[in-house]
Amino acid sequence: MPNLKRKQIYLDEDSDRALKMLAIETKISESEHIRRAVAKYIAEKKTAIAEKDPIREIIGLCDNPHGPTDASIHHDRYLYGKKV
Repeated sequence: MPNLKRKQIYLDEDSDRALKMLAIETKISESEHIRRAVAKYIAEKKTAIAEKDPIREIIGLCDNPHGPTDASIHHDRYLYGKKV
């Protein structure tokens, strides 16, 4: 088992009841369900953040025959809109 850190959270009554029922039905602890939910949430957020990374905007930019020819020199302009 990985090195686990103790955290305290607050759940509303409906979520608490649903989590207890889920743990009973699946025979998986409430804590494990919470860990899995947090891991999934973090993975989704990391993906969303990575997709917003401006570096992704220039991928393939120079492959376009009508694209810029100076991207290696003025990459900040294409990434961040900075004047060079």
